[in-house]
Amino acid sequence: MTDFSYTTIDGTYKSFRAQLNNDYTVILFLRHYGCGMSQLDMLKYRDAYQFLQRKGVDVFMVIQEPTETIAEKAAKANIPFPIISDPEQILYQLFEIPSSESVRKLVAGVSEEKLNEMIDYGIDCYQVEGNELQLQATVAFNRSGQVVYSHYAENISDVPSPTELVERLEASLA
Repeated sequence: MTDFSYTTIDGTYKSFRAQLNNDYTVILFLRHYGCGMSQLDMLKYRDAYQFLQRKGVDVFMVIQEPTETIAEKAAKANIPFPIISDPEQILYQLFEIPSSESVRKLVAGVSEEKLNEMIDYGIDCYQVEGNELQLQATVAFNRSGQVVYSHYAENISDVPSPTELVERLEASLA
């Protein structure tokens, strides 16, 4: 893994490699907070935080919003893990996370189950912050910085749930 430095939403500057302290460290690259699916994934991972910690999984999220914008939203949502603001999409480029070719492809095959979960959570979509066609990705590292799992989304609902993620990480050991 190529190390990179980032600034957390509280303004702390850190090296990512120095954060690899658990069995797994996962980076979830989401889109922007105005995207209902990104909000849903953020809340699902928030709700599974204790489960993930028991399984030896640390979570980081990268989102396109500027630090000032996402800090307030993350505080209101009680997000317990670090969120990296990347409005210039430097990390999206470093990890070669593509954008969709069109809005049509971005939403093609969207999970009806996740749409219903958005309704259950009371999530609304609103203002776009950044690249509206940006796809998501999930990349997991072990303590040595080796990628042990990666998933690049095909549409806006294609992010593994916390349970699916743990299952895939455990399968990587087999």
